[in-house]
Amino acid sequence: MEAIRQLQQKPAVPRQSAANTILARLIHLSVAALGADTPENAGGLIVNQVHTLVKNDRAILVPLKGSNRIFAISGDLEVCKGEDHPYAQAVHEVRTHFRKERNPQVITQKSLPEKVSMPNVRKVLESVGGTTILWFPLLMAGNQESGFALWLERWNNKTWGPEEIKLLSHGAMFFGHALSDPRTKREDAESKKKKWWKKLLSFPVFILLVSLIPMNARISSPVQVVPDHPYYLFAPLGGIVEELAVQPGERVKKGDLIFRYDTRILEKQLEEAQRGVTVALTELVKLEGAAYGDQGARAQIPVQKLKIESVQANLAFIQKQLALSEVKSGADGVVILDDPDALIGASVGTGRMILRIADPTRTKLRLDVPVTDAGLFKKGDPVFARMDANPLKTFRARVKHIGFDVVISSGDKSTPVPSIRVEAEWEEKPPVLPGQRGRASIHGKKTRLGLVWFRRALTKWRNRFGTLGI
Repeated sequence: MEAIRQLQQKPAVPRQSAANTILARLIHLSVAALGADTPENAGGLIVNQVHTLVKNDRAILVPLKGSNRIFAISGDLEVCKGEDHPYAQAVHEVRTHFRKERNPQVITQKSLPEKVSMPNVRKVLESVGGTTILWFPLLMAGNQESGFALWLERWNNKTWGPEEIKLLSHGAMFFGHALSDPRTKREDAESKKKKWWKKLLSFPVFILLVSLIPMNARISSPVQVVPDHPYYLFAPLGGIVEELAVQPGERVKKGDLIFRYDTRILEKQLEEAQRGVTVALTELVKLEGAAYGDQGARAQIPVQKLKIESVQANLAFIQKQLALSEVKSGADGVVILDDPDALIGASVGTGRMILRIADPTRTKLRLDVPVTDAGLFKKGDPVFARMDANPLKTFRARVKHIGFDVVISSGDKSTPVPSIRVEAEWEEKPPVLPGQRGRASIHGKKTRLGLVWFRRALTKWRNRFGTLGI
């Protein structure tokens, strides 16, 4: 009853937070689809990830023209893509009937007119306890056709709500552009025009003079604001996480409930252990009663007492495990957790790091500096950071720690770069939060502007000639 009362008193997650989560998923899927290198990859991303926006049991991308009836299907069920497969024939019947429709259509057994001949579609609608199909044309900006429609299924007579259709309408334009294959290079007319300053820079004398200007070495790298000395919460025992009582960014106090384990197995073990203690104590009473006239019973009393100690120790262990099933915070601060949805229902082992609780006012900078720039700066050199949230504001810091281990960091590039971890401390506490990202520039030792410009190019040429033995 106490657990039920605690669940009833637990504050509900605000609707605004849920809306922000859905919006973030929509933006993430749209960016991933638009960034796909081919329409096929974009289609695969859409059908396999659209369930993160609206729940569905199957998603299909249908081309509105051509002989190919199924462009992509969730789970990549190749058997359904054949033209002779009944499922592909059902898709062809729907696209033939609704090809000119520009608005979403909900197709059920009742909404499908009897006079329309769609035998394969009717079989699909009757299967899996009753299927409801949402036919969603994908239109681009300006209400232009992309040539594709989205087929979404829900089984067991589950319906589609207007809010879900409205949500999909926001992403339909991005999906349509991602599938229309606009990946053609455009020529920039301005790049063909030579400006006067480009002609001026072409003179070797001017380049030489500019290259001799003294300056500090500038090392630019991606930067992230991270907590300074956060509280790490580890799993006290192995088991399945039943409930997460906090959300990322939520402020908690010491002693607040963080998450709860699934205790069904432990509760069953507790009942069995209590029953074992009762049986052992009863057996001891019987032996003590029979010990007056039975020497064998008298000899079994010490053994039975040892057995009682064993079952009582097992009972105490299970009770201690149950006491650890509700994990609470050991410090005040803000919850830092990347993916809360992946934690619920997950099996965690003893000692696994679950999340961090950090004081948002205690932060530091973490930079991934390419190894080619190591040695150009030292501890105490100034760091100038700009956050993506406010790129016009510069925050000052100092290099506090330079790591030695090499890590692979992609930063804002697609190619992984071997880097070293550098930490910097603020000169003054800025209005930033853990998790914010941006770029930082380390001002290192004295050098020449020419080396700042051409150092990487010179290094590549030196390495190339070195491999040739020159």
